[in-house]
Amino acid sequence: MATRRALSSLVRAASRLRGASPAPRPRGPLHRPSPAGYLFNRAAAYATAAAAKEAAPPAPATGKATGGGKITDEFTGAGAVGQVCQVIGAVVDVRFDEGLPPILTALEVLDHNIRLVLEVAQHLGENMVRTIAMDGTEGLVRGQRVLNTGSPITVPVGRATLGRIMNVIGEPIDEKGDITTNHFLPIHREAPAFVEQATEQQILVTGIKVVDLLAPYQRGGKIGLFGGAGVGKTVLIMELINNVAKAHGGFSVFAGVGERTREGNDLYREMIESGVIKLGDKQSESKCALVYGQMNEPPGARARVGLTGLTVAEHFRDAEGQDVLLFIDNIFRFTQANSEVSALLGRIPSAVGYQPTLATDLGGLQERITTTKKGSITSVQAIYVPADDLTDPAPATTFAHLDATTVLSRQISELGIYPAVDPLDSTSRMLSPHVLGEDHYNTARGVQKVLQNYKNLQDIIAILGMDELSEDDKLTVARARKIQRFLSQPFHVAEVFTGAPGKYVELKESVNSFQGVLDGKYDDLPEQSFYMVGGIEEVIAKAEKIAKELRGIVLTRSGNPKERLLPMKTICGSLMHELQVIWDEIGEPEAARDRMLLELEQECLEVYRRKVDQANRSRAQLRQAIAQSEAELAAICSAMGETTVHVRQSNQKACGLRDELGAILPYLEEMKRKKVERWNQFLDVVGRIKKISSEIRPANFDPFKVSVDQSDLSLRKLEELRVELKSLEKEKGERVKQVMEYLKTLHSLCVVLGVDFKKTISEIHPSLDEAEGPRNISNTTIEMLALAIQRLRETKMQRMQKLQDLASTLLELWNLMDTPFEEQQAYQNITCNIAASEAELTEQNTLSIEFLNYVEAEVLRLEQHKASKMKELVLKKKTELEEHRRRAHLVGEEGAIDPSLLLEQIEAYISTVKEEAFSRKDILERVEKWLNAREEEAWLEDYNKDDNRYNAGRGAHIMLKRAEKARVLVSKIPGMVDVLETKTRAWETERGNEFTYDGVRLILMLEEYMVVRQEKEQERKRQRDQKKLQDQRKAEQEALYGSKPSSSKSHSTKKVPRNSTPGVQPPKSEILHSKTIRAAKKTEDINTPSPGHKGLDTVGLPIRKLFPSSNSSTLLEMETPRKPFSQITPGNISSSPVRPISTGGTEENRTPKTFAPVPTTPMTVSPHMQMAVTPVLTAKAVSVLSYDEPELTSQEDTEYSFEEKRLAVYLAAQVA
Repeated sequence: MATRRALSSLVRAASRLRGASPAPRPRGPLHRPSPAGYLFNRAAAYATAAAAKEAAPPAPATGKATGGGKITDEFTGAGAVGQVCQVIGAVVDVRFDEGLPPILTALEVLDHNIRLVLEVAQHLGENMVRTIAMDGTEGLVRGQRVLNTGSPITVPVGRATLGRIMNVIGEPIDEKGDITTNHFLPIHREAPAFVEQATEQQILVTGIKVVDLLAPYQRGGKIGLFGGAGVGKTVLIMELINNVAKAHGGFSVFAGVGERTREGNDLYREMIESGVIKLGDKQSESKCALVYGQMNEPPGARARVGLTGLTVAEHFRDAEGQDVLLFIDNIFRFTQANSEVSALLGRIPSAVGYQPTLATDLGGLQERITTTKKGSITSVQAIYVPADDLTDPAPATTFAHLDATTVLSRQISELGIYPAVDPLDSTSRMLSPHVLGEDHYNTARGVQKVLQNYKNLQDIIAILGMDELSEDDKLTVARARKIQRFLSQPFHVAEVFTGAPGKYVELKESVNSFQGVLDGKYDDLPEQSFYMVGGIEEVIAKAEKIAKELRGIVLTRSGNPKERLLPMKTICGSLMHELQVIWDEIGEPEAARDRMLLELEQECLEVYRRKVDQANRSRAQLRQAIAQSEAELAAICSAMGETTVHVRQSNQKACGLRDELGAILPYLEEMKRKKVERWNQFLDVVGRIKKISSEIRPANFDPFKVSVDQSDLSLRKLEELRVELKSLEKEKGERVKQVMEYLKTLHSLCVVLGVDFKKTISEIHPSLDEAEGPRNISNTTIEMLALAIQRLRETKMQRMQKLQDLASTLLELWNLMDTPFEEQQAYQNITCNIAASEAELTEQNTLSIEFLNYVEAEVLRLEQHKASKMKELVLKKKTELEEHRRRAHLVGEEGAIDPSLLLEQIEAYISTVKEEAFSRKDILERVEKWLNAREEEAWLEDYNKDDNRYNAGRGAHIMLKRAEKARVLVSKIPGMVDVLETKTRAWETERGNEFTYDGVRLILMLEEYMVVRQEKEQERKRQRDQKKLQDQRKAEQEALYGSKPSSSKSHSTKKVPRNSTPGVQPPKSEILHSKTIRAAKKTEDINTPSPGHKGLDTVGLPIRKLFPSSNSSTLLEMETPRKPFSQITPGNISSSPVRPISTGGTEENRTPKTFAPVPTTPMTVSPHMQMAVTPVLTAKAVSVLSYDEPELTSQEDTEYSFEEKRLAVYLAAQVA
């Protein structure tokens, strides 16, 4: 959209540079005034500027944008430029070659002297649209190019529009330069959703007494303004703009729809003079934006200018949270313009000639005027009633949307009462006790009742006069005239005309003032004191001023009143004497004289009585005023927590009630002022508390929960509220800090996972994505942030585990296939995180889906490559196995295994073995400790048999320390065995399988060890007993035959040979050490397969399937393929090699040339020999037998099982 708008601007500029576009006839200047009277003949200016330029030579026709301004699909897209094919007034038909723009799309005419915008209204056929022009179509010809902007009419919005005038398409027409802003909105928008609208009814306080009291406006409502010319409609509108801006901090938008251009100009100038609009450097302080589409504009502009003004107001409401006043003058012209457009489009008219879509057009505008949770738009719409017929479809349809009506009366304006609002004809839906409260409602109804009674008595007064009315009617008339004048009010915007300062009256003050008038509190005040004032206090002050002026006039005319009372008797006597003389001259009878004197006395008494009654009433009113003032003063002091001041006691010099009242009033005014200041402090603190509470807990926020009781305005209460405010501010700060921390954590997670951070936080709450402005810190937002972080962390852990698994697989595959380092370097950033924790992964897109797919693809490629290589390896090993069988004269089993199936089974079996090895880890560690203890036990036995162990020599103390440690360790062996046996049995019970160690069940090994240990103990005990008997016999022989010299102890330096007959010999340290090494290597081999087995690991088949003749139960060990003491034949000799004879650390990997000598078969076989198994195959062992000539040599340090020795003898015989 923006690209096309910029392109249209460039094309129009190119058109101006090359001169006016060719047309069938030259066009003269177009004299068409602008809507606000400021653009003097725009078309003429364009034509003049074009004529001043030299016409450029025609550019060659090329496929790109040239100097001729040709636009191709390369720049605008397919079907973006059409051609005008028909112009009928404001209706323009445009043809597009490919595709049609949607309804309500804005089109811009190219190669035209002004910016002409067309709005699509209908689709005609397959490639033609009918549009309505937003400006005059003079000079528009067929064939001119039209650009499809791709969006509805878009206008500038925001604070830059304040103090400016623009037309329906957003162009400034006040000659103040362009409107500089970055905010644009289309004029066709949807109404706010129901869930976004505020349901609570609130009053929009305007500060105008007659409006707030009798016809209050609803916040976000629609108000109809009825009134003719010269009744103060413009002044009332400007005062509303000013008061809303000051009291609510909101803005106003004025939309001039179809009215006279002169009225628009006058309104603009009056707004400048009154300060509503400010020019120059203070333009930002303006409070109103103006949008004009006046009477001389085409019907399309008049039908859309109301939507333009509403769009500007919607931005202030939705983006800035303002309470906006929208003035539409006149809403009837909006309906009239749409009726003209409907007729131009050829629609069949409805009732009274109006368009059939009357309700739809008006409803689309009115439904967008509402209150949302962010702000409100309150619309004041001037309504013209054709021929004063309220049943006309246009005003009747408008009335259905109105919430209040304000009627301006010419009769009231003729009385000089402004605003001239008729209090009886103006209505409002808000005038209800459920909305306003009982006090406000009863006061408003009481005022209307008094005014209605006065209106009914006006005919009687005109005919008979006031003297014919009853006392109650006279009182009603007096109060009604005071109320009528009290409804007048000076305006701020009229100060420059009247010189009187404007007044803004609070709603509560208005209600209390009028209620006092209804109660008769101010019956003694003259009517003139109620005219053009604000509150009731100004009425009282004005009445006192009038009384002083009258008193001054009387004193000036008559001098001192006491001086006139002194000669009163003399004057009366002279008058009576003169009257007697007159009566004597005329001969008046005595009866008549007595009667006339009696009447005179009665008249004098009546006059005195009236004067006395009036003085009594005045005294009672003064006493009542003093009592009320004192009560009010006491109430204020009590509410503010201050000591009540008794003025009468402190001021004893007061000589009258007026002086006493005059002494009380200054204290009362001072306390009222303090109360107002204290109340403002309370309002400020409570307002901030409500604002923070609404930000922290918007769902549970109740604006009436945090209320202030005016009966308690003490400093203690204020301090409590301030403490609560500080607590809320602290909580708000903590929440803001927590939200920022959450956002920081969320951003780091989104960066690592490759997730769109802005989209994520926008889904949580739109305010989190705003760089400026407050962020939402409610509980819901914080919980959603926490849930989002938890969800992303779970995703991160899952992806991290997947990445580490893939990295491990990569390392295994590289190790297996000997991948070059250069190829591995490309994935170094993956393998370096194989052991990284969750907090260490912070690089961007490290765990994104694309990156994981990239790594997974590499692993899949290596797996496929490995599979192809492993098949070759398995086939090679199978050929080698067949060769060994042939040389050993063995027959292979039938049914060879498919190599691919073999690899799959090895991989599955290795995973099973890994799981089992993890469960055996604890027990295996304890077995290693037990075997180490057995080594120490064997060493200790050898050490104890050494007779020279106590000889002093080098290293003797080290051997003694080791012996002590060995004895301590040996003493713990029974406990080790018990614990190991318990854990082993628990493992077997849990797994349902026997726990084997080098092919032997561990429980049997432990039991066998304990049996051997017990036999050793018994053997040692038997030897001790035997030695005791020998010592006794020796002692007896010495006693009988004498002492015998002992033979030399030549054998003392030799080790005592081990006795294998009574029990099982303890294993030698070398053998135990070798077993430890084998056990450790078995554990290592289980957890980390050898390079030769890594390839088979990926396929999934156990390695033991490679040897069909083997029945081993574990992966890396094979039992003897026949039973002990069975006949050795070539058929049952295992293909596994005989354990080679170790000749040292450097020769352990060579094929042995000699085998262990054949020992003499013992008569008895130890249990340990019967349980012996074939040694484990390791990677260091060579899996082939040498058939060279063997050299049978003796190795003292190697011990072989009975079966191994028999097998060695047999093989030696076969070789021989």
